[in-house]
Parts: sequence; structure tokens; C-alpha cells
Amino acid sequence: SRGATRGQQLLQTIRVALLWASLAALLLALSMGLWISGGLTAPLAELASVAKAMARGDLHVRAPDGRQDEIGELAQQFNQMAASLEGTFAALAADRDALRRFAADASHELRTPIAALKTFNELLLDQAQDDPQARREFLVESQQQIARLAWLTENLLQLSRLDSGLLEMERAEHDLAELVNRVVAIFLPQAKEKGVALTVLAPEGSVRVRCDERWIEQAISNLLSNALKFTPAGGCVTAGVARLAETAEVWVEDTGIGVAAE
Repeated sequence: SRGATRGQQLLQTIRVALLWASLAALLLALSMGLWISGGLTAPLAELASVAKAMARGDLHVRAPDGRQDEIGELAQQFNQMAASLEGTFAALAADRDALRRFAADASHELRTPIAALKTFNELLLDQAQDDPQARREFLVESQQQIARLAWLTENLLQLSRLDSGLLEMERAEHDLAELVNRVVAIFLPQAKEKGVALTVLAPEGSVRVRCDERWIEQAISNLLSNALKFTPAGGCVTAGVARLAETAEVWVEDTGIGVAAE
């Protein structure tokens, strides 16, 4: 009977020990599970956070990719995708900006001949109506502007190539002073109507340069158009030509409102 009691006590002790051992093993397993789970879920949560930031439009964010396991590989693949998306959107933005510049350039280039034709037409209907010689001069000038307008519309798509430096120039020998005088003559009626003195300063004789005549004319026209636009009545606009050592210079000066330094 004493032996049976001692055996029961031993069995009870073993049961208690097994119970504590089971509890300890369970706690250890839970701790290990939480530790491993945390190691897996934390980087996945960071990846999810980065994905949400990208969905909001922030394409500069990147996932931490320092791990050397499947999650690290997933982060690297995600970052490659993000970089690819960022590059694609940057290219689309560049194309959009180029299209906006093209539209603005096209509008600016077409404005000058259209404004000149409008002025000539008004003068033909008013002052030159009873003057055959003046009427003929305005018609000749209008014909030149129509030819220029036709040339511009044909070469409109070249503006984007010109902006990117891909357009090949048709260079030939031209007299720069004659070219400037020819362009200034187009704007004389507009200047007279606005009450602005438009003059040319050029050295005696010719100033020969190699250039693409049409595009140089267009550049000078743009400068004169802006100068007349922002110079009030009573002001002066001057187009100048100067010889330099091995080159030549064209400049346009006005007494208008000026351009802010920035």
C-alpha cells in the first residue's frame, strides 16, 4: 500500500512536470511563431505602404531590398517595376511638354504674317484705296506674306526638330543688312499705325554671311513683333546689324516695358 502511494505521487509529479514542459514548449513555439511572423509581415507591410504611396502618385518611393530571401527578391522586382513606371511617366511628361511648346511655337510663328496681312488689308481698304502705287506695294507685300505663311505651314512640323537641334539648315551666302531691311519693311505699316518709330542701323555696304535665310528672317520677325507689341506709342524700335571679327551680329532694341531679369 505504501509502494502504491509512492508510485501515485511519482506519477503525479511526472504529470505536473509534463504539463509545465508542455506549457513552456507552447510559449516557446508561440514566441518563435510571433518572431518569425514579425520578420515576414514587417517587410510585407512596408512593401504594401510603398505600393499605396505609388498609387497616390509618388513614383519616387522604393521598397527596402536588403534582405537575401524571397521577400528581398520581391522588393527588388517591385523597385524595378517602379523605376520602369517612373521612366515611362517621365517620357510621357516630356512628350506633353514638347507638344505644348510646339503648339505655342506654331501659334507664335503664324501670328506675324497673319498680323501683317491684316494690316495690309486695312490699309488697302482705307488709306491706299485711291492710290494705285500704294495699293500695288501693299499687294506685293501681301503676296510675300502669303508665300511666307505657306512656307510656315509646310514647315510647321520642323519646329520640333529645330527645337531639338535635328533640323538641317539650308545655308547659303546672304547679305544680312539687306535681309534685316527686308524684314523691317514688313513691320513699317504696323509701327506707323501704332505710332512707334522703326529704324535700321547697318554699316555701309553688304554684310555677307552664310545662313538659312528663311529661318533668320523668322527669328528677326519674332524679335520685331515682340518689340512692337510691348513698345507704347511714341517709343522707338531699332534693328541693328554689325560686323564682328569673323562673324556678324543682329540685334533688336526697343524703349518698351522690358523683360524682368528672372
